[in-house]
Amino acid sequence: MLTYNSTPKVKRKDPPWLLFILALIWVLGTAFFHSPWEPYEPFVFAVVKGIMHSNSWLVPYVSSAPYLEIQPFYFWIYAAVIRLFGITDIAIIANVIRVINTLIIFAVLVMVGRIGSGLSSYKNGRTVILILISSIGFINTAYQLSPNILILLGLCFYLYALQKHRELPGISGWLLFIGLLLLSINFTCEFILIAGLILILLPIIDKHWRSRKYFVTCAIGVFLFLVIFYLYCIQLQQVNNEFFIQWQSRYTSLLERHEYNFWVSIWQTIKLLVWYVIPSWFLVMWTIYRRRSAIFSDKIIQVNILLAIILFLFTGISGKYPESAIFPIVIAFAFIASIEVDSIRITIVSLLNWFSIFIFGLIGTVIWLLYVILNISGSDTLVNSASSADNFVVKYIAKYSQDYLYRFNVWDFLLAGLISMIWLFMITRRHIRGREMITNWASGVTFVIVLFLSLWLPAFDSALTFKPIVNHSLKYIDKDSCVATNGDNGTQIALWYYYADISLMPSFINLDFSLCNQAVVATEDISIIDKKQWKIMWHGKRPIDRKVYYVIKHK
Repeated sequence: MLTYNSTPKVKRKDPPWLLFILALIWVLGTAFFHSPWEPYEPFVFAVVKGIMHSNSWLVPYVSSAPYLEIQPFYFWIYAAVIRLFGITDIAIIANVIRVINTLIIFAVLVMVGRIGSGLSSYKNGRTVILILISSIGFINTAYQLSPNILILLGLCFYLYALQKHRELPGISGWLLFIGLLLLSINFTCEFILIAGLILILLPIIDKHWRSRKYFVTCAIGVFLFLVIFYLYCIQLQQVNNEFFIQWQSRYTSLLERHEYNFWVSIWQTIKLLVWYVIPSWFLVMWTIYRRRSAIFSDKIIQVNILLAIILFLFTGISGKYPESAIFPIVIAFAFIASIEVDSIRITIVSLLNWFSIFIFGLIGTVIWLLYVILNISGSDTLVNSASSADNFVVKYIAKYSQDYLYRFNVWDFLLAGLISMIWLFMITRRHIRGREMITNWASGVTFVIVLFLSLWLPAFDSALTFKPIVNHSLKYIDKDSCVATNGDNGTQIALWYYYADISLMPSFINLDFSLCNQAVVATEDISIIDKKQWKIMWHGKRPIDRKVYYVIKHK
């Protein structure tokens, strides 16, 4: 079925429209509408709603409590568009946020393509994009609503500014400013410090960067960033000094030393990268093998290697959960992995191509097979009623779903059929070389993602959504009275505010809710509730979750 040409050619046989369709389908997959999922989505939706209702832009609120986990200007992007169009409906607000997030993802791919086209490889922009959308880490980042995707966009502006500093030092300075501003959106200041450290190290390690244009670019970008960030801090302090102190403490906290061990942290990071940067880690090793010391001749590749090393070391030193600290490495790996794709030996190309066909074909077949079984056995059946289910698939869905009523949707079926035909077209092409192998891998990833979202998103969402829990609890809550909760910035604060307009008052003293006669408590250990003082009115949980939500009232 597939034949391979042993004569190496640089020319790419994939036409630009093929890449455009593939990337468009992949990006549109991020805009599939569903309930807010943990860890960040409930807070994003709730904070944007809070900004719209309270008109407090500088100090955002979730329910009645300030939210200091993420910089507020991350939410301004969504809130500004929603305010511009006068949107008030909760469901529409959620959909608009997802659409805007999809546009940000598209901007990342455009910037990656622009930078990739300037690397030391012929027409390399397409290859970088395809490697990136194939990377598990990037999929994990893009397909959940979080500030991480905006940080990746900031990194792209940062790299593009360095790439263009000789041609356009003035404009590059402004691009660098935008990049630094977006990098500062992170929970802590680690990425902005890493970016500054790289700017300092580059002139020290390579004379290429010891130029007037480089220093002009850095001066403009850093100066503009410092001015804007300083003004933001001053305004924040003036508006709410207590909030500013909490934010400052959180933002400058770089190290987490809870049972910290450097070598354990390094080992956890390595284990994460084994799967997180698939498939680019193999291509990175091939690039290093082929170019050896000459790899530093491409200056942006030099920057990306430095970035990857610093990210890895910082992740080990910080003691943080590895993914939260190292996720930008997917960008660096995509660039490094792309520049020697054309030199991959045909035997390796053949092996990897057949491997991708087997893996994605197997996954796609399983997705289709389970859907057909559900379609035959689960039609018009309330799937969450496990006792009425007749087969294993329906019973398994019933075990983990909440209020899910299966319905056949012809449009979802047609979309799944379309992406399946596109994938079959891609893998049956002849004379596959390195670049076409990358395209095949990217098409396989897109095929599996979009196929799953088309056929299984409603069932998957029914397992992850919190909406049934909130709705079931409402008849036990007096919305017009004070309602407390345990902890600060807990998921329940965002959920009950987003879905039901209930402002939960955070409490920090062992569930002694002296301010309120009722509370919503989220815990895995019921013993923290003093049953001598509190009466449990209701409790509920997601089948996939160990945490139980309680509505309690004073006796």
